[in-house]
Amino acid sequence: MKLNNASSLPLYEQLMINIKDEMDKGVYKAGDRIPNEAELCDLYSVSRITVRRAIQELVEEGLLERKQGKGTFVSRKKVARELITVEGFSDFSKQLGVNSSKKVLECKEIKATKQVAEALQIEVGSPVLNLSRLMFIDDMPFTIDIVHYSLIRFPKLMENIFEYESTYDVLKNMYQVNMQKTSSTKILTAVPASTTEAEYLDCDPGAMLFNIDKTVFDDQGVPIHISTFKVPTTHIAFTIST
Repeated sequence: MKLNNASSLPLYEQLMINIKDEMDKGVYKAGDRIPNEAELCDLYSVSRITVRRAIQELVEEGLLERKQGKGTFVSRKKVARELITVEGFSDFSKQLGVNSSKKVLECKEIKATKQVAEALQIEVGSPVLNLSRLMFIDDMPFTIDIVHYSLIRFPKLMENIFEYESTYDVLKNMYQVNMQKTSSTKILTAVPASTTEAEYLDCDPGAMLFNIDKTVFDDQGVPIHISTFKVPTTHIAFTIST
């Protein structure tokens, strides 16, 4: 797969074109690791300087991303999501037409802290369900979602939470709770990924994550749950309707 030394096009640009072609053909799919520098040098019979320039240009274009200690990977296209909506992950993935799945990281009863109690409008120390899950899109880790529900309002929720694909379906069908799409509050910040978060989300420690703290209310204005949603900034682009 030698490049054309006689061409007026610099070798690094020819290499970029070749890598893009391989991506278009599906040889390198989103999330795949591409060959390392030494392998690319051998594959295309070029210097390491040429390979580094080509890779850097593709990284700057957003087509590739480097992961410390792991290599260089094909970037995933950002998912666009309307910031003000409150639909759950299952509904969201259906709208995108992608395959989604979930892995429960933690599901346990805890006592409400002052912050949780104020947000859910319950007494401090009241029983609360702490549900932490890793969400996948097309088998690739997408986000960590940590949710708190009042177990006084939703007794036996721990037993019922997995009865339906969507948690919102559980609340609607088993507890007769309806939520309004406009009835929520959100706080969006950017935070560095911890070592544990980076391991779950397959990113580098310190990589920037969107952190969304959300409170969802029912149609009577009573809090249903609070949640923290963490997703790498490389995975999603938020839109705002005006």
